[in-house]
Amino acid sequence: LIASAVIALFFLIFTRKKLLSGVIFSVLGNLSFLINVNSRMFFAFNLEWLRVVSDFIWPLLNIYLIIKYVRIRNEKK
Repeated sequence: LIASAVIALFFLIFTRKKLLSGVIFSVLGNLSFLINVNSRMFFAFNLEWLRVVSDFIWPLLNIYLIIKYVRIRNEKK
């Protein structure tokens, strides 16, 4: 999750695009949680709800953000 924040911050600094850096952080953050689905992290820290969010709700949010970014980018052209 920290690596995704650093990458998103890198994109924010060099491109000055807030929405793009937010999309990158969201997608990479969700990917980091999806990779750890079968780890004991969710059970050890009593975060089963976070697993449900990262499996079902967060991908929908990512799809919405990607669609919004593409629409804004196409409107500027």
